[in-house]
Amino acid sequence: MLRTVIGGAVVALVAGLLAFVGPGIGITTLWPFLLAAGIALAAGPAVASRTGAVALGAVVGFVAMALRAGVFPDVPLSAALIVVIGVAILTLVAALTQGLLPLWAGLAGYAMFVGYYSPMFADAPTAFLSEAPVALVTVLLAAGIGAIVVIVAELAGVSVGRTEPRHAGAGEVA
Repeated sequence: MLRTVIGGAVVALVAGLLAFVGPGIGITTLWPFLLAAGIALAAGPAVASRTGAVALGAVVGFVAMALRAGVFPDVPLSAALIVVIGVAILTLVAALTQGLLPLWAGLAGYAMFVGYYSPMFADAPTAFLSEAPVALVTVLLAAGIGAIVVIVAELAGVSVGRTEPRHAGAGEVA
């Protein structure tokens, strides 16, 4: 329980700091940070592998939106096609790396970028070259900070991403 409280407190403090100084460094929303911190806390391969999959997913989302902006017409079929292509690429990478870059983390990264950038795309589809790279850097920066917080906590001996043993209480079987 103590590890969970310490880990949550560290994430909360950094989130508060980012809410305060984030706009000055281009981070205008905290959900990519919080999602990346959650992914870094999740069980699975090393934090670096999960974070790499998140970054890959965000880049695949960027490429998918580039296809939508510059190659495909802006119709529902195009939106469906880029999602299928993106998920297929992330699935292939996860399979080829035997889960070292987990599919779920890649999908989260894809969703981070596309979820953040889609309203901008809807407002100005022709501004892709000026807005999308900034959006990608913003998402990757926020996600990277989220992962770094967990890595630093783990290096300090706080294994916030591990499950803690539950002690059996009176009348419970251990």
